[in-house]
Amino acid sequence: FTVSHPALSGSRDFIASRREALDLAEEFNSLHPNITVFPYSYAYHFYEQYDTIVQETAMNLAICVVATFLVSLIMLGFQLVPALVVMGTVTMVTVDMLGVMVVWGIELNAISLVNLIMSVGIAVEFSAHIVKSYAASGERSNFARARYALTTTGPSVFSGITLTKFVGIVVLAFAKSRLFEVFYFRMFLSVIILGVLHSLIFLPALLAL
Repeated sequence: FTVSHPALSGSRDFIASRREALDLAEEFNSLHPNITVFPYSYAYHFYEQYDTIVQETAMNLAICVVATFLVSLIMLGFQLVPALVVMGTVTMVTVDMLGVMVVWGIELNAISLVNLIMSVGIAVEFSAHIVKSYAASGERSNFARARYALTTTGPSVFSGITLTKFVGIVVLAFAKSRLFEVFYFRMFLSVIILGVLHSLIFLPALLAL
């Protein structure tokens, strides 16, 4: 049978209408066990992702961070502390990205979830080079080793990673599509800024302690 609802104008309306339709169908099925009904609308399959988007985000980000730690541990010659520093820095960048999404009003959906996963890899690229240089330094004190990493690897991180990525995404700022401007330009600009701040300011200060 066919039912209808008032005109919907946004994602929250569609999500709410789908949930209410599911509740209505479940109530109907409980009252009529010989009949099984289910709600269907052309828009429902787009919003079904929101049933598990938070759990999927947490699980995928956790897997990525753990994988980052394991790979860093191997690449750094099984040095536990530097690998933990890389993982901690990547986690901070990821948490900051979630905060940026709230500030800029970027919804958590399939596209932004993919971008968050990609931001983990980009954050590794920023921090791993500094930590690798720190771990390979022959200096004795932590401060001297951090200074060595910053002076030898810092310029490469800034020019070879930060500037090249910025030039690559700046064209998206002029995109007429809101999809590209919001979910790609804003999110990738944010991870670049957060990555360079954490790798060239926070990370050397932490390693120097």
